[in-house]
Amino acid sequence: MREARLTSAPTIRVLSGLARPFTLLAPVVGVLCGSAVAAAALDRPWVSPVLLAACLSAACATAASNAWNQVFDVDIDRVNKPHRPLPAGAVGRRAAMGFGFVCAVGALGLAIVVSLSFLACVAVGLGAAWFYSAPPPRLKRSLPGALLAIAVPRGLLVPVAGWAVFAVPDRTDPWALGLVAFLFVLGAAATKDFSDVRGDRAHGCRTLPVVLGVRRAATVVAPFLVFPFLLYPAFGALGWLDVPVWRLALLAGVLGAFGVATATWLLRDAEGLAHAEQGHPAWRGMYLLLLGMHVGTALVYAL
Repeated sequence: MREARLTSAPTIRVLSGLARPFTLLAPVVGVLCGSAVAAAALDRPWVSPVLLAACLSAACATAASNAWNQVFDVDIDRVNKPHRPLPAGAVGRRAAMGFGFVCAVGALGLAIVVSLSFLACVAVGLGAAWFYSAPPPRLKRSLPGALLAIAVPRGLLVPVAGWAVFAVPDRTDPWALGLVAFLFVLGAAATKDFSDVRGDRAHGCRTLPVVLGVRRAATVVAPFLVFPFLLYPAFGALGWLDVPVWRLALLAGVLGAFGVATATWLLRDAEGLAHAEQGHPAWRGMYLLLLGMHVGTALVYAL
């Protein structure tokens, strides 16, 4: 009944609440840095008109994912995040779904301008986002399915998509970087579920903290905040990353040290993370690690 009375157009504030601008930063930075890696490795100029289209496409795809998730999770959000636009009654499901589809079409249209390889990455990411939230698959109800639906598009494919801005990703570099990002996100993404246990449990979503409990889930997540970075010098030694191994070892040391600090915050106060969506040191540390991983790889290639 409440939705039927929503006749006015959504405001900028409401659309911002659906898109969640802060979450758009990581994929945009990831694409920027992945393209910088490709430009350095292939000895090409980094600044290009298609780079802007690629960044906008990544942002639109993530905004679509966020909007769809809120549409299908509205009952969960009434418990966990009642301030969001849908449970607060600021926008109806139909309008929110429409906003998601507009963003998705915009992401695909911009991706076509970039390259077919980039388009493929965006299409896979949008498909994963839809199946994560929407029934009947609703991968969010399955612990392995949920983790993979997040880690593939937001981990593995981000460096690959960045590389695809300038060339077909047919070298080992983007895939090796993507594998590290995949393993990190596979564990770190679960930190967003710690504050949602009550609503997720009530609606049958088998997230890591729901299945294992908050403390045991924290012990599972903690190694993923450190050990994936140790693969950088290993991949360099194998010849999968075409930069000096010492640079990769330095990057692994810096990220690994910050990862240890983040894991320590998580293990010390896992219950605190269960009551804070973005304010907990472990959550902020995870997000900074994600950004640092992308920026760090671009630097070791560009130096």
